[in-house]
Amino acid sequence: MHQDILEVDKLHFNELREHVGEEKFFILLNEFVKKFTYESITIEGKNALSQEDVYNLLEKEVIVTQLPEREQKEALNYKKAFAHVFKLVISRRRLNEDILKDLHEILVEGIFVGGQYRKVNIQIKNSMHQPPDYVKVYDRMAKFFYDLEHFKGTAVQKGAFAHAQIFKIYPFLEGNGRLARLVLNYIIMFDGYMPISIPLSDKEIYLQSIDTFKVEKDLSPFVDYLYQLLVNSYEQYIETLESL
Repeated sequence: MHQDILEVDKLHFNELREHVGEEKFFILLNEFVKKFTYESITIEGKNALSQEDVYNLLEKEVIVTQLPEREQKEALNYKKAFAHVFKLVISRRRLNEDILKDLHEILVEGIFVGGQYRKVNIQIKNSMHQPPDYVKVYDRMAKFFYDLEHFKGTAVQKGAFAHAQIFKIYPFLEGNGRLARLVLNYIIMFDGYMPISIPLSDKEIYLQSIDTFKVEKDLSPFVDYLYQLLVNSYEQYIETLESL
């Protein structure tokens, strides 16, 4: 049901986008990037910046002394990483291991050395599932990319799978959640969909659906959630374009 509605909304949006022109589309995309950055760096509860702080930072791209430097770098890096994803999608570059590591490197640029799989074991607070031993990460990631290449299903299902697996494997020491949300958008955008952002109000249902996959290997709650989120997002996109 959601998939059918989504395809109708996608067609309507694409027709509208062609009608209003690329300038208005990029205004819409720029507003999305600000929203996506703020929500993605905040949803796991570690961000000290307000929404206004993030929006001003992304517009001016100047780090200020009154706010935590690391959080500001994370926000600016996220904007840069999304721009890189958008460029790769336009160039029709499929996600691979080198691209994944490059994206992680961009996310943590100026903070610590990125793009390297973790070399220690970690514990996830308040989670029923713990990531695999670090010595298994390389094998798990090799299987991840094999499964992604041979995935049978829709782009939304594939994006959900990639996102959830990154959460499950936790390949990097930090930044896995932010990376997973970028990868999700990479995959659905590659298939012609608009990107989505997880609203802060959906934090509980979002994280619970990920835990359901990690513990029960059931991806359907997350897939259903993403379909509904995409439908809602397209309705907002359409409304915004019609008002520009």
